[in-house]
Amino acid sequence: MPTSNLAAPQVPPDKGNRISIQAPGHEPVTLYYEEQGAGPPLLLLHGLGESIFTWREILPALTASHRVIALDLKGFGRSDKPDDRAYSADDQAALVAQFIVKQDLRDLTLVGHSFGGTVALRTALTDGIAGTARIRRIAVIGAPALPHTAASHLDLVMTPVVPDAMTGILPAKAMARLLLREAMGGREPSERLVEGYAAPYRDEGAMRAFLATARSIVGERDADAVAARYRAVRQPVLIVWCREDPIVPLRSGKRLAAALPRDRLAILEGCHHLPQHERPRQLVRTLTRFLGR
Repeated sequence: MPTSNLAAPQVPPDKGNRISIQAPGHEPVTLYYEEQGAGPPLLLLHGLGESIFTWREILPALTASHRVIALDLKGFGRSDKPDDRAYSADDQAALVAQFIVKQDLRDLTLVGHSFGGTVALRTALTDGIAGTARIRRIAVIGAPALPHTAASHLDLVMTPVVPDAMTGILPAKAMARLLLREAMGGREPSERLVEGYAAPYRDEGAMRAFLATARSIVGERDADAVAARYRAVRQPVLIVWCREDPIVPLRSGKRLAAALPRDRLAILEGCHHLPQHERPRQLVRTLTRFLGR
């Protein structure tokens, strides 16, 4: 795996903040977040199977010019993991929208990786955010934002027994290693990376939330209706994709670009589904150019 000379975050991962958020029609949940830097706010949203750990290699570079907030989505990392099955992108977007309002974030840039990119787009369309000036721009990285754009073998999560049995048998580190290896095109992840991704899955309810989220992604229908919703996104959107992404193929990024009214597609070379680890410097350069607009 390529290594990076980017410095490690200065704030220990266990000294973040917690906030109680309630989406309409649901019980309150406590979300965990970490904040560093000063300047215009930038909110980072991780993908499926991830946590704020996923940003560790690019976070220091972003904090040089921004107040960077990394949020653990409901069901992930150190956030609550209720057994309520409300783990769709729209469910998460409702919570992120409440977080933005409660924190009084304005002139905000949303950056989302994979499922987090889908959540970022849906957040811009959520009540309380849509039609306001709170979100200035959005960057999405390898996001399955339209139905049926993830690799077809992921449909396995919709079967009633196999995924639950696998996640019940495999230890957290074995599962993390398996998922990271696939997301990195077969490359062997470092032990530090495996442990960072595995740690949250030792919490009760983490695997249940993972499967509920995966099923919400694979089970979403009506791509035309979703694309029609995205035409209401008025913010500039940067779409970042690795050319060799095996999880959400590049053709999915091109479909998403066609659905958005104000977008730019940036294709990264030499990476798969995790540019924040595989090509962190290239990703930072791409994001920084967008942030400087």
